[in-house]
Amino acid sequence: MRITLLANRDLASNMAINLLLQQLPEHHYCIFLSAKVGKLDNVPEPLKNLAFIEQTLFNQIVFPVLASQQHCKAKISTPPARQSSRFKSFQQMAHDSVPVSDIKDINSLAGIQRIAEQKPELIISIRFGQILKDPIISIPSLGVINLHSGKLPDYRGVMATFWAMLDNKEEIGTSLHFIDSCQIDAGKIISSTQQKVNYSQSYLLNVLALYPQGVNNIVSAVNRLNRGETLDTRSMDLASGNYYSFPDSTTLNQFIEQGKQLINYDEIPSIIEKYL
Repeated sequence: MRITLLANRDLASNMAINLLLQQLPEHHYCIFLSAKVGKLDNVPEPLKNLAFIEQTLFNQIVFPVLASQQHCKAKISTPPARQSSRFKSFQQMAHDSVPVSDIKDINSLAGIQRIAEQKPELIISIRFGQILKDPIISIPSLGVINLHSGKLPDYRGVMATFWAMLDNKEEIGTSLHFIDSCQIDAGKIISSTQQKVNYSQSYLLNVLALYPQGVNNIVSAVNRLNRGETLDTRSMDLASGNYYSFPDSTTLNQFIEQGKQLINYDEIPSIIEKYL
């Protein structure tokens, strides 16, 4: 199957795509990346720090250093099992013959042409930072599916896990759904996951922990589509849910006053280990 992946150039997107490519290596992929999710002016300092970890630290520091080290150690034999389980940067994916490129405006004529040239049968969106419009949605014969890192319709929009943790929810989850219009997080739900919130860990680590189960649901959906099956879906009652944007400084302070953390620098080494 020809699959186009739309993702954001951030840590969670990278980890999710690694999991997907490891489980479904037999398909033909291309990857298009956005630079950010949503628009936010006057960014509060905690969100700047979060963005540094999610994007700058790994894309500009960790990944280049690891690539340099792995190049120097290329002559050292690595067990095949370790090679297959190691996560790769987007640059390493491109080196392994999976086309990876940035796309500034997917809905422009140039953007539509770039997607159409790939002739995708299926588009999979994971944290992609641009709203898809009808010309893009109509390209793949099997449709467009999106993995949302939150329970739908309860937590539509951005940073769903943050808002669930702020509400002291016991569980967080993911929702795999079709994108059939430009309305955000509104298409029919294919499947969902639920897991306990670990309040001893940061928001970031709780988000990253969602993707193994979420990607498993993508794998199941792709396998069914590849067999020519139709995916069972259920409609969303948008009136019963909520739409969230980025938290402001007051809300972030409330989160911190509750004893919660957006990021914990002590957790970073355990994330880096997945790429070693």
